[in-house]
Amino acid sequence: MIAAARSKHPELEFILADGQRYTAEPSADAVFSNAALHWLTDANGAAASIAASLRPGGRFIAEFGGQGNIASVTKGLPRAFAAAGCPDKLALPWYFPGIAEYTTLLEQNGLIASLALCYDRPTPLAGGEQGFSSWLNTFADGILSVLTPVQREEALAFMEQELRPQLFHEGVWVMDYRRIRVVAVKS
Repeated sequence: MIAAARSKHPELEFILADGQRYTAEPSADAVFSNAALHWLTDANGAAASIAASLRPGGRFIAEFGGQGNIASVTKGLPRAFAAAGCPDKLALPWYFPGIAEYTTLLEQNGLIASLALCYDRPTPLAGGEQGFSSWLNTFADGILSVLTPVQREEALAFMEQELRPQLFHEGVWVMDYRRIRVVAVKS
């Protein structure tokens, strides 16, 4: 993705770095993040990195998975791994905080939230009948990669069967996304 971005915008500098440890030099006027912060399990490190990268008065704007995001999946995966005979192999890589938790974390790192929303965002998946398994194979690939091919197929089949009544409507899988949108300023 970095190579593609560089080829499209050679006038810009792109840096591959750990968002839980990185500090921009010089300080930035703004930090924007979309659908990434829930993948950074060291939330304090990420908030400290954002704050350290902003100049005083700099803005932080983000949207990411909030408390209850993909609850169907996070509740179903332990049962799917158990059904595949390997409950001890499951490790969930996501951080889905509530608003109070996240704005407190921002404040502890010198950022003052001026807006914090948590809202449901049901999201239709492309691919019809295959939409959910395609989503799992993309967004839960790291989770599923610890399984043998047979265990993986068993877990996927279990998830599809268990979640079909909840997530499959009129020929379309609809994910139960719940998002946080936040705007903050560095004090």
